[in-house]
Amino acid sequence: MESLVDILNSDEVLRRHGRYYSTRLSIISDEDEYHFDISDGEVSPVASVDPDFGFSLCGSKAVWIKFCQEIPPPEHHELGALIASEHLEVKGDMYALQSNFMYVRRLLELWRNDQRSRE
Repeated sequence: MESLVDILNSDEVLRRHGRYYSTRLSIISDEDEYHFDISDGEVSPVASVDPDFGFSLCGSKAVWIKFCQEIPPPEHHELGALIASEHLEVKGDMYALQSNFMYVRRLLELWRNDQRSRE
């Protein structure tokens, strides 16, 4: 997790999008959970996310596996498609997601690249 956090914090595009963004975010599958505290774009790992602050992106393991493929199938290629096709459920503060959608989208792209490198 620490190497992922280092990747996230060193990405200039992510830092630029998140300069004034603070929230908590979870990426949840059937088996794994990744929890992040985001403060002015700086990412830190946390043990869990307070349901009253932040949001979670919840999908089955199969959905996340498809998302992480080198060439994802239709409806699995990016965050907006996953949400629109209802493959991914957003729980929590929708405003925190929508107001900084580009940040969250970039974070997921970097997370996906990290997942691919672990295979």
